[in-house]
Amino acid sequence: MIRLLTALALLAGAGPALADEVFVTDQQADQVAVIDPATGTFLAKTPVAGHPAGIAMSKDGSRAYVTSPDDPALTVIDTAAQRVLRRIKLAGGPLGVAVSPAGVVFVANWYASEAVALDPVSGKILGHITTGQSPSGMAVTPDGKLLAVSNREGNSVSLIDAVSFKPRAVVPVCQHPFGITLDPLGKFAYAACVDSDAVAVVDVHAQRMVTQIKVGRRPYVVALDGKMGYVTNELAGTVTAFDLATNTPRATTHVGENPEGIEASRDGKWLYVANWDDDTMAVLDAATLTSVRTFPAGDSPRAFGTFVR
Repeated sequence: MIRLLTALALLAGAGPALADEVFVTDQQADQVAVIDPATGTFLAKTPVAGHPAGIAMSKDGSRAYVTSPDDPALTVIDTAAQRVLRRIKLAGGPLGVAVSPAGVVFVANWYASEAVALDPVSGKILGHITTGQSPSGMAVTPDGKLLAVSNREGNSVSLIDAVSFKPRAVVPVCQHPFGITLDPLGKFAYAACVDSDAVAVVDVHAQRMVTQIKVGRRPYVVALDGKMGYVTNELAGTVTAFDLATNTPRATTHVGENPEGIEASRDGKWLYVANWDDDTMAVLDAATLTSVRTFPAGDSPRAFGTFVR
């Protein structure tokens, strides 16, 4: 019996592998905090001016691309050295950011209803792409061919050719979509509709919304881990899990005040959630949606985008 209890205790204390690192945009601290989610230990704090909000990791994890809405720029961070390589000045209000497998970075300009494509090495602007009103979340299909953008004030999702930078379609969805993600096959986009308390499911090829999944109050950001989707419900302080096969909610758990960024660990076992008003990050067991630990994550952590290395 003693051995059984000991084994159960070890399992209960199990957590994320040490290999994972989370890069958290601390908006009010003007920094990107690098944290070991297994221990909650700060590994580095990289200054980034302009109240950083959005973040995207390169496919190989060697670069983090960070947007600053209040001093409009994209900051390129070497994730291994944990230092700034380049700061590219931009116009308007850069918010959402995504990177293609080919290394093209897309930035959503909230004020100009456009997405900007750029080369992060040279800093050269490759194209300006018209979107709907107030583009926010962005995601690129795994094959690098399509960019999906949630247009918050436009109540729509823009589908854009990520190679030619040409708009393909604007798909009406629910009210005020903010965060967005794509499934691994690039067939469906999932957008969190802030004022509909729902996640919109968009068939990318048919270019239409196929359904809405009712979740908690003021959903903000969506993450996937294979069979399940997860959304942060900002005003409810919760995360809702939903089944990707049936598009139905499965469970909801409390995480903290005003959760925003969420992403699964690289092995899919854990969920990392940035609690904006709590100044914390919660770690959940993805299989059970139970809390593993919560630790400090800086001042106003957002982690809006992909932030796990």
